[in-house]
This record gives sequence, structure tokens and C-alpha cells, in this order.
Amino acid sequence: MFESTYTAWAIVAGLAVVWHYHIESVVPRPYLDEFFHVQQAELYLQGRFSEWHPKITTPPGLYLVSLIYLGFLSVSRIIDKVHVADLRRTNVAAAGLLPFHVWFVLHEIVARYYGFQAEDDILPSIWSMIELNHAILNICLFPPLFFFYGLYYTDVWSVLAVLTTFQFYYRKWNKPMVAAGVASLLFRQTNIFWVAIYLGASEVVRRLKRGRPEGVVTVLDVMEGSWQHSCVYNPLISQAHFEDYIKFGLSLLSVSVKEIYQLFPHLKPYFGILAAFGFFVVWNGGVVLGDKENHVASIHLAQMLYIWPYIMFFSFPLLYPYILQAFVPQKYIPPPLRSGSTRHQLPRPIVAIPVMAVMLLIVHFNTIVHPFTLADNRHYTFYVFRLLFRHPSIKYLAVPIYFLCAWAAVTGLGGLPNVQPPTDPQANVPQSGAHRGNPRQSEVRRGDRVRLPPASYSHPHMQPGHRVSTAVIWLIATALSVVTAPLVEPRYFIIPWLVWRLHMPSPWPTGEEAALKRKKRAGTLGARMKAVFYGKHDHRLWLETAWFLFVNWAVGYVFLHRGFEWPQEKGKVQRFMW
Repeated sequence: MFESTYTAWAIVAGLAVVWHYHIESVVPRPYLDEFFHVQQAELYLQGRFSEWHPKITTPPGLYLVSLIYLGFLSVSRIIDKVHVADLRRTNVAAAGLLPFHVWFVLHEIVARYYGFQAEDDILPSIWSMIELNHAILNICLFPPLFFFYGLYYTDVWSVLAVLTTFQFYYRKWNKPMVAAGVASLLFRQTNIFWVAIYLGASEVVRRLKRGRPEGVVTVLDVMEGSWQHSCVYNPLISQAHFEDYIKFGLSLLSVSVKEIYQLFPHLKPYFGILAAFGFFVVWNGGVVLGDKENHVASIHLAQMLYIWPYIMFFSFPLLYPYILQAFVPQKYIPPPLRSGSTRHQLPRPIVAIPVMAVMLLIVHFNTIVHPFTLADNRHYTFYVFRLLFRHPSIKYLAVPIYFLCAWAAVTGLGGLPNVQPPTDPQANVPQSGAHRGNPRQSEVRRGDRVRLPPASYSHPHMQPGHRVSTAVIWLIATALSVVTAPLVEPRYFIIPWLVWRLHMPSPWPTGEEAALKRKKRAGTLGARMKAVFYGKHDHRLWLETAWFLFVNWAVGYVFLHRGFEWPQEKGKVQRFMW
């Protein structure tokens, strides 16, 4: 099953080992928050489970994993002190497991994007296993994640636990999913929004029928049709305007209320995870475990502005075609990137102006600067915020950048701009009564006519693409996971970026392109090189690989070899990090 992933695994594991080796050579002692984590791990390795370091805010999942891992390797028993290298290798081990979990989740998402079952043989012919391997490699090389392969932080195992929960969700194994979901909360409390809210909302959408009335669709049409026929209005992202997201939300709310008794049995696993989290909050007297005075939950809406340039900075190799489409005349764009679709143009002024006005209000009234942010120049966010506050106007001038990045990130989920999607077959499917159950099996009826939802269409007539629900549910889960944090850290955006990246589609090939992907040879050496880097392969993946490798090298080099001293701590090297 995982044979095709071994290449990605070998590269990721090899780079993680090399990164760990260099850190151990230059920084053999615990650095920054590692001091707290290493001390707590030592307590657990000594069996002192009732003692807790007052500066640690996250649950003890990492230390339990270290206890099991080091005990299994017979590296540590009941000892007074453990070497930090042994603990750091816990995350190296997680890096070795990560490609297999990413493979399964990505394979399922790609299959659903194209409307196939994951086990269908047709999938590799339209999205080659080489491309799938390449995407897995890039995801595992994501710089804010890769950096912590070599340090003793919670983030790598937190990501692994969330992906394990997703894997059980796609397999429809409810009991293991609940166990994995609860286990993910042992690494980071905000995982609750991904293993319970995100997956629970996805299950609601999956269980409900999909349909839309014929002709022009108004909000009243959607509300009336949704309530009367229990069908959710859920168009393709590639064919949706801003108002379609609002219509989807109203439609989903309407149908969910009406069908609550039918939905409830399917949502029990997610309520179980929520109940376990609620029990922990009541028992603990709050969400964070330690250092509560510096981690007070607050409403920090500006976090949902910062995430967009974060995504654009790391993923511009994937998003640059949309920027070209928006700002460069068609005649100057390379033919493969041209598009006749208006969906890849910038939003209309009637949408852009109110949205940017809301962003300006958030910047003005809800910009929160945690004392740690501008007090610690070892983190890159220190320099970002120092730039934002260099002049009072700069934070407002950044709003168009937030807006442009947000538009590109959401539009990117709909597919490349050079793909002109056919008309959504759902557009002519009336909202009428249908059998309940899996949307792939349901039928939508009107009089004597019976039509199947587009998910039931077979290749090549089926309609590929993510639907509006994908973006909306991701936005909700992302907002819930970050807006309560007053502190801005790149680590907080790792899982939101990961889920977004897993849903970024590969180009939908024509019949000729699909045949090209299946060819073993491509003529001359030049033709073969062109095929490998462009024709038979999504060239954006090569750009993404190069960018991630460069960022990882630069950040790693600065961390290891460009240390500095604080005047108040002479002789102690401070290092730059995420």
C-alpha cells in the first residue's frame, strides 16, 4: 500500500537525521522552551507524574511518547537526567512516520476531488503517483514543521496525531478515530477544533444531500429549497462567487436544523471528543495547564488576517498563477496559465470594498500585541511586527495585502486557472426529495425524472473540484483554533496550513495530457527534461520543493551559525528561530 511513498520517506527521514545531527553538533544543550520540556520529560522518566513544570501550557503527550519511545529502545530507565539528544530523536522518529500518514490522507482527498474512490485504478493515470509522492515530500518539508524535527517541541507529534485522526475518519473507523482524536488533545489543546469541529462539520456535509434549484438562485430560493427538500446548496469553488458562500452557510444551517435527529447518531463520535475536552477544561480550571497569566484567552480576530500572508509566503509557488491571472494581461501570460474563467479575476468592488472595510476595522480595534512578541528578538515575528509598527499607517496599508493573499488562497482550492471547468451538472438538478445516506448513493427526483448528483458520474464526464463547503469548514476551524491566542507564532498556523495544502488540487489533465502522463519515454533528452519538469508533472511542485529547501537551509544556517548575545547575558548565545 505504501510502496510508492518510500522515496518521499527516505528523503524526509534522511534530511531529518541530518538536521538533528547538525543541531546536536552545534546546540547540544536545550534551547529556549526546550529547557521546560526536557525538565518535564525527566520527571516523567523518573515516574514523577504528579509534578508539573509551571511554565508548560500544553498537555503531556510529548513526554508520554518519549517515555514509551526511550523505554522501548532501553535508552532510559529510572534515571536522574536524560540526554537532550535522546529526547530530540523522538521528533526525528515522528518525522519518519509523517510521510505515510500524509500519503493516506492526501490520497483520499485527491480521490474525492476527482470523484473517485481512493482504491480506483483510474486515479494514478490522472494524478500520477510521482506527483503524489512529490506533494507528500513538499508537505513534510514545510519549513515551520521541518525546523522542529530537530528540537524537542510538541508540534511534530501534534501534527502526526491529527493526521492519524483524519486517517481513521476517512476509513470510517469511529472508535479508533475517537481514541486518536482524544490522544491528539494530549499534544495541543487547539487540536479539538480539527478532530471534532472540522471533521464533525465535514461529516454533516457528507451525510446531507446536495442540490440546487434551476435558473437564477437567490438567497430565498436557497432557503426555501433547502428546507423543503433537505438539499444543501454547495457549488464548486471554481464556479462560486462570494455570495455563494453565504448561501451555503444558510442552506447548511437550515438543513441541519431540520435533519438534526437523523444527523445526531452520526455525530456521536465528535460529541464524545468534545465531551472529553470539556471534562479536561473543567478539571483543569481552564484550557492551558501552566503559565496561565501569560496565556489568557482573548478574541484576537487579527490572527485571521495574519494567516493569509503566511500562506502566501510559503506557498506562492502554488499560487503565483492566480496572481498572474489577476494582474497580467492575457497575451503576456504563458498559454498553459491562461484562463477564460472570470472566477480567477479579482473580486468585484461590491465585494472587495466591504471585506477590506471589515479588515480595516479589525486592524484598528483588534490588533493585539502580546508583551512576548516585541520583547523577544529571537523570533522572526518580532521583526515582522516591528515593521508593521514602524509607522502608524503601515498596519492599515497591509490590508490590501491581506485581502489579495486571502483571495488567492481560497481561489486556489478551486483548481488552476488554466482549467476551464465544465458546467456543474448540479446546476440542473432540482432540489427535491431524495433517499438519505451517502451522497454517492442518493437520488434526486422531480416527477418521473431521476438524476444522480455529480459525485456519481464516472470518468471522464464527472465534475472534479472542491466545493464551497471545503473552504467554509476550513475557515471556521482555522478561526476557532487561532483567534483565542493573543500571541502570534508561526507554529500556531502549521495545522491550518497543512489542511489547506492537503486540499490544494493538481491540474485536471485533458485526455492528451493524461496519455502523456502514462508514457514511459518522451523522445529526446530535452523533451524528457521538459516532460519531467513541466509536461508530465505539475511544475509548481518543483518550485515548491526548491523554495522549501532554500527556506529550510537559510533558517537552519542562521539558527546554527548566526547566533548573538544579549548585553544582559554575556557569554550566552541567542539564536533566531520560528
